[in-house]
Amino acid sequence: GVRIIKFYAWEKPFGKEVGKVREKELQALTKLAYTSAVGFSLILLSAPIIQPILVFLTYINIQDDPLTASTAFTTVALFNIMRFPFAFLPMGMLQFIQSRISLRRLGKYLRLPELEPYVLPESPPDNANVSSSKGEGEIGSISMSNCSFAWVHPERAVTPLEDRNAKKKEEKRGSNGGDMNASRRGSRLSLSRRSSRRSQGDEDGAGRGSLGGTTHSGVSLGSDIEGSQRGADPVTLKDISLNIAPGSLVAVVGTVGSGKSSLLSAILGEMEPLDEARVYLPRDDLGEKVAVERTNFVSYCSQTPWVVNDTLRGNILFGRPFHQARYDQVVKACALVDDLSVLPAGDATEIGEKGINLSGGQKARVSLARALYSSDARVLLLDDPLSAVDAHVGEHLFKEAISGQASKGMTTILVTHHVHVLPRCDKVLVMEGGRIQHQGTYQELIDRGVDFAGAVDVTKKEEDDKEEKGDKEEKKDGAKTEEMKAEKSEKKDGEDGGKGSAESLKRKGEEGGADKGDGNKKASGALVKKEEREEGAVVGSLYLHYARAGGLLSFISLVFIQGLGRGAEIMASFWLSLWAERAVSASMRDDPMGDDETTWHLNIYAAFGMLSVACLTGRSVVMAVHRLHASRKLHENLVSSVLRAPVAFFDVTPTGRILGRFAADMDKIDLDLTQSIGQGFSTIFSVLGALGAIVAATKGTFLIPLAPISYVYYVIQKWFRRTSTELQRVTAIAISPIFADFSQVLSGTSTIRAYGGQDRFFKKCQSSFDSFNASYNLQQMCNFWLGLRLDILGGCIGGFIGAIAVATSSANFIPAGWLGLALSYAIEVTGYLKHGVRMIAQVEADMNSVERVLFYSDNIDSEAPDVIPGKDPVGEWPSKGKVEIKHASMRYRDGPLVLKDITLTVKGGEKIGVVGRTGSGKSSLMNLLFRITEPEPDGGKVIIDGVDTSQIGTEALRLNLSIIPQDPVMFSNSVRYNLDPFGSSTDEQLWDVLRKVQLAEVIAALPQGLEDQVAEGGENFSQGQRQLLCIARSLLRNPKILVMDEATASIDNATDAMIQSMIRENFSDATVLTIAHRLGTIMDSDRVLVLDDGRIAEFDSPKALLEMEGGIFRAMVEKSREAHGTEED
Repeated sequence: GVRIIKFYAWEKPFGKEVGKVREKELQALTKLAYTSAVGFSLILLSAPIIQPILVFLTYINIQDDPLTASTAFTTVALFNIMRFPFAFLPMGMLQFIQSRISLRRLGKYLRLPELEPYVLPESPPDNANVSSSKGEGEIGSISMSNCSFAWVHPERAVTPLEDRNAKKKEEKRGSNGGDMNASRRGSRLSLSRRSSRRSQGDEDGAGRGSLGGTTHSGVSLGSDIEGSQRGADPVTLKDISLNIAPGSLVAVVGTVGSGKSSLLSAILGEMEPLDEARVYLPRDDLGEKVAVERTNFVSYCSQTPWVVNDTLRGNILFGRPFHQARYDQVVKACALVDDLSVLPAGDATEIGEKGINLSGGQKARVSLARALYSSDARVLLLDDPLSAVDAHVGEHLFKEAISGQASKGMTTILVTHHVHVLPRCDKVLVMEGGRIQHQGTYQELIDRGVDFAGAVDVTKKEEDDKEEKGDKEEKKDGAKTEEMKAEKSEKKDGEDGGKGSAESLKRKGEEGGADKGDGNKKASGALVKKEEREEGAVVGSLYLHYARAGGLLSFISLVFIQGLGRGAEIMASFWLSLWAERAVSASMRDDPMGDDETTWHLNIYAAFGMLSVACLTGRSVVMAVHRLHASRKLHENLVSSVLRAPVAFFDVTPTGRILGRFAADMDKIDLDLTQSIGQGFSTIFSVLGALGAIVAATKGTFLIPLAPISYVYYVIQKWFRRTSTELQRVTAIAISPIFADFSQVLSGTSTIRAYGGQDRFFKKCQSSFDSFNASYNLQQMCNFWLGLRLDILGGCIGGFIGAIAVATSSANFIPAGWLGLALSYAIEVTGYLKHGVRMIAQVEADMNSVERVLFYSDNIDSEAPDVIPGKDPVGEWPSKGKVEIKHASMRYRDGPLVLKDITLTVKGGEKIGVVGRTGSGKSSLMNLLFRITEPEPDGGKVIIDGVDTSQIGTEALRLNLSIIPQDPVMFSNSVRYNLDPFGSSTDEQLWDVLRKVQLAEVIAALPQGLEDQVAEGGENFSQGQRQLLCIARSLLRNPKILVMDEATASIDNATDAMIQSMIRENFSDATVLTIAHRLGTIMDSDRVLVLDDGRIAEFDSPKALLEMEGGIFRAMVEKSREAHGTEED
């Protein structure tokens, strides 16, 4: 979704949304910080200081004997020994509470009901009421009778939820669902337990939205989404009966939301069976009759192709053994040969996360190749793979891959809205409202009066009109010819078959924005950069940066208060020694210390103690203030920097790596770092104070052993700190693959299960966890190593003091009280030495999180300023929509030029079609227009209504343009927010645009209307509905310049026709630039811009270009007609 945020200039509203969530987190952190500051310091850390005061008060009131040095310092030493248990007790209690919460959440998920296995590897029984037909019960056949399925069982009770307020929300909404997000968070953890549709492609939305179904997340769904279906029938597929013979090719057609994709999911075992529904899938590769295990028996190609961060070959093999002959056959059948020839490392080239360096069509062909590769597969389920390619490429795929030798012997079910392929299918299923309304051969259905052209009649008629304008010789009597024109596609990163499709990879991600042009990457085929990692000690400037983030004044106050408090503790000890010495001397003179004198000494001792307690509390409060300010500022800078980063940054940076900064690193800064700094300061001052007190108490004699002890201590801590810091860095890097792998798995669970890849991906995730645990466990071993050595060192300190006491006892060189004080601090300093070096090393290790956050805040590239005061246009701009591009050239990072000396002028209100072969620069031109990628230095200008767009802020530019993207992107928020995140439109305006896109009734049917929540990725809306909502966004903005980037690529012809009509009606005065998917959609354009290799090859009216001998546009149209001719033969 980051591209949409950039195109729409939504960085600020999305930053505010993140800020709102962060503010809630900071509110909880504030309570924790101040509670810990007062409770932890005042009650627990001060206990070893206050308790001796109370003990001495009790002693002098009930004992007649004087307070001796041995009694006093033994008491103090015992209480000091209790200091660390008192300090760590609340930490242990907090960890225990957090563990209970985590276990409770896990337990709620683990107790969720399992998905009932209903796909049986056997022939249907005699009483199954399955209509008999040829091939019934044979291996590879598919049978079901009167089966109904839902994404969540309508009778299922609300599942345990994480959100304690979920029930209140349900009562308020009148829904018996649960919290969608909580349910989803739990459900996504499992690959083998339940299904998670996620965003793998569901053109019909699985019957969701207002169409009667529900989103499937693998567990019972929540009120936010499921509740929106309560008014409708939750059953997605109803009374499905079919019998598919082995080896047959079956097409599934229907309108948006009719249940086509859901039918495939039902066959995969991804849905909830109702009334004991069963799918019979006889097979011979299982030893016993059990529910179908996912092996290579079934292959699946989702509508939105799922590509993993692996090599291209790895994506095709998908964990299966490599067989050269089969591999070559599949690659050729899927038109990937030329793509492989130009890749930096051939099929060993790394495919970036989510396939960012592949076009939509290339991803579709890779996904299809994966489905075909397994020669063991007997069932092939294809969810509309032809919508992502050109008509002639689609013809190649259908002929060679889907119905050709590559799929010979496979039972193939093809979901499609390409009606022209139906006559070549063995059987056709027509779906409507979750039911199979008609089934039979194409001719049988035609004879029954089934109107296949019903979904495309409008489109066909419009294209007849368009072709009359562009080509007088075009004939109207060829239904299939006109149908193919409606289906004609020139996909994003376009699909021009063989050579053309390879060019987009050769361009190092020209359309995807990814860069593979670096020298080393060319050689290795690598795309994603290795995560940055500092080495050596943390630089001092990092501490200063963190101190400034929280406020230098509070940091300086912290140092002062800590020193004052430790000084008060030491003075209390010396005063106690003096008190004991005076008491003993008075007793030996038979002149015991009076009550007033004793009380005076006790009061002075108590005053020092209370000053120390006040300093402890003050230190903790100051640290809490510093901590909150630093956390807020660092997070705000991180969000701002990431949102302002160019799109190229997201192309080469895995999502898990970014999430690692926001999750793991910020968690360290919020919680662990402040605790480490506080304890580090405390132990440093405690060690220095204790050593100073020992030196003073022994009258300087301890300086003799102190030098070698200090050297040994320095060496030990030096080794430990270096190791600990590096291990922390390794641990921080090791957590990123956990997020990345898990995110990748969650987005492809259906595909993974379809291929039986659960174990492989589970082991991959497990390997990431093991790598993290290995580095974490090494950190703990380092702590044990340190503890042993410092315990020995502490024993040596006590031994030296004892030796000094024995050596000087005859001369009475050191008073007994001072020796007691020295021995007391010797016992104390052992624990401080051990804890101190750990805390210093821990601070250094935790500062690695600050280092990583600051790297993103300060070092990643940023876009041009979003606002430039004094230069940004004011008033209504643009008012005409005139676009001038003068000698513009552009490249992606260090790659070759993708736009070369582009010069053109588009008049205000003109309708321009943009076409060209793969890699010609179509999407790059749009990126240039929106300044998603900047032109070369001195590489030309883009002028809109007389304003040089390079001289104004990106926000001012992008807010006044609009784009309808090929892939509709929805965000997890309300419908209102998805339409208008700025909140600048009234309800009347929102409902008006929803009526224009024919979604008003759909949204009105939701329980909360505009406030109803959109599931992640818009999963509770069908593909077509999501696209219509994206168009509604543009209608709401009412721009003078609109870009349509193949906006109708993945929807049926009737919806496409409706959208085209809507665009013509609502943007009649706007300048419209349309990247063509179906050539028919641009035939009524005022002019067509033909790009070739980054240059303007042709730019004229469609009629003039069709009459141009040897023209590129004419050749594209003729090539499309050749494909039509093939079909008509």
